[in-house]
Amino acid sequence: MMVDFNFESITVTEFGVGIDEGGRQSFVMVPVDIHVQIALQEMAITTKNEMKGNTEGDPPVYEPSERYGSCEYVRLPLDNELATQLRLIHQANNLPSGANVLSDPSDVFGYFARMTDVEGRRLTGLRRASQFKGVLKSHLIQFITD
Repeated sequence: MMVDFNFESITVTEFGVGIDEGGRQSFVMVPVDIHVQIALQEMAITTKNEMKGNTEGDPPVYEPSERYGSCEYVRLPLDNELATQLRLIHQANNLPSGANVLSDPSDVFGYFARMTDVEGRRLTGLRRASQFKGVLKSHLIQFITD
């Protein structure tokens, strides 16, 4: 599956989290420095390369009733009803920003990265927060605010 995105010419890299506040989910952008942005870009390139090497043709469309392994490649078209929240994140232009949003990682249910290439095309990656919370707790990532 070819991704219509220029990984060699990324102009913007954004990071954000999904917050669950009393059953109400929202998405917030988190300011990150250039080192985190580069790490996110490297993760996207690694994922693209792994997907390219492990699939022949297009991956199957995601089916919620199917059981998937820990690392399987599926696709979910943005016009699919199941992709509503991902589509909102992908297309949003003015998500709120909050440097303090990570002060309570127990509220974080997911995190995402959005990248824009020199042609203005956007790539969005989303992941559940289970591993992210472990990284925060082990202090490999530290967020400091004024």
